Amino acid sequence: MIGKTIVEQVDKDGDIFLGCDYSLTRKEIFLALTRYFPHIDLSKDGRIVGEYRGHAYSIRIKNITYLGNPHPAYKKRIQIPNDLQDFYDMSIMHNMTPLLLGIYSSPDGLTLFCDFNIEDFVNKKANNSSAHVYTSDMSSAVTDGIFQKIDFMGNRITVFHPDYVSTFLDDKFNIAEDSSAENHILSAPPAIQAPGSSAPVRSSVMTPEIRNIIADFFRQIPKRWNGIDCYTEMIADNYRNKYQPEWAGFYLEYLFEKYLSRNSLHSLIRYEQNKKKDGIDLDLFFPPLSDYGDLKAHSDNSPGIQGNDWSTIFNILNQTDYDHHIYYIVCEHTTYKDSGFNYEVTQFWNRVQNKDNPMSYHKRMKHHIDLKKVYILDINNSNKQFLGMFKQGVNSNGKLREPKIMIDHKVLDEFVIETIEL
Repeated sequence: MIGKTIVEQVDKDGDIFLGCDYSLTRKEIFLALTRYFPHIDLSKDGRIVGEYRGHAYSIRIKNITYLGNPHPAYKKRIQIPNDLQDFYDMSIMHNMTPLLLGIYSSPDGLTLFCDFNIEDFVNKKANNSSAHVYTSDMSSAVTDGIFQKIDFMGNRITVFHPDYVSTFLDDKFNIAEDSSAENHILSAPPAIQAPGSSAPVRSSVMTPEIRNIIADFFRQIPKRWNGIDCYTEMIADNYRNKYQPEWAGFYLEYLFEKYLSRNSLHSLIRYEQNKKKDGIDLDLFFPPLSDYGDLKAHSDNSPGIQGNDWSTIFNILNQTDYDHHIYYIVCEHTTYKDSGFNYEVTQFWNRVQNKDNPMSYHKRMKHHIDLKKVYILDINNSNKQFLGMFKQGVNSNGKLREPKIMIDHKVLDEFVIETIEL
């Protein structure tokens, strides 16, 4: 069944486009489950059940469609069934793990599944008539295979491509050769602990001098960046990250590093990257504040700002020597995908590296961006409870990557200390 409202959709390449929702019939949904999930059957009481490596599970599944006016075009949902509690109780009684799933279908044949952690909705039914997922979440699942997050409300979702059903089930049932906790499904964020009572309270508010440096930098640089031009400039300067596929963020770093060096500003802001194991994976250090930060390039069509490793952020904030702050400088931009420009940047990027495949990374390559505004964010012990969490993609061992923080636009005001219009 085809919907009537034109909203955001996701295609097989992970690109987001405008179109109408497509919903499957019950029969089509069941056939999709039997095709992609192991040992699917119907129980005597009508529940969809399955078995995976000794673990029995049951499924309640709905179509993923637009949430409806007046909500943003990127926001989709499944309707929470009225009998969800009965389904949950019946599954537990039969020693089965209950799964609340959504299924998404696009006009070009893409199928995605989304697991909405059922305990989040059984226990909060009065406040949840629907469970939400964003088109950007689904796009990430297409390009990386699997995407997990905990939003600022504490709801956990996992979006995954049919090729990653086994990865999802391994993680859901904690089946792994390496059984360490970081490889398993995202757990709720740790309880927020205030700094120890013995910690001296030290003001770490970003100074006007540092804010003016940031504003001056962004007002000096061009407001439109073309991918080929940016690569050409970084290659000519032999910049260390000149061939990174996500060129916009690295070009931002390149320009900011040059600006700091040219103006001898390292006593106020300096690069202090430590990518080693157990290092602080934040690019900036502010000596007058004794605090870290990072530069972020962020597309304005994304509902959330993706940040650094969860452990890095909370290891810093949980230190008790003084009240730490972490500053994000976020450059928000409008993104124009290379797919709309005959893959010019993709082919250039592959050609200058002498790659065999001239279309490598074509699904995600940006053609150009227009800078719109800059946010200066302050992450600290007073607002860290508003941080979300996500995992995206898998490591070489097939296990999910380490969790990172996410700042949803709904709670952005909890972190913003300055906005600079460009």
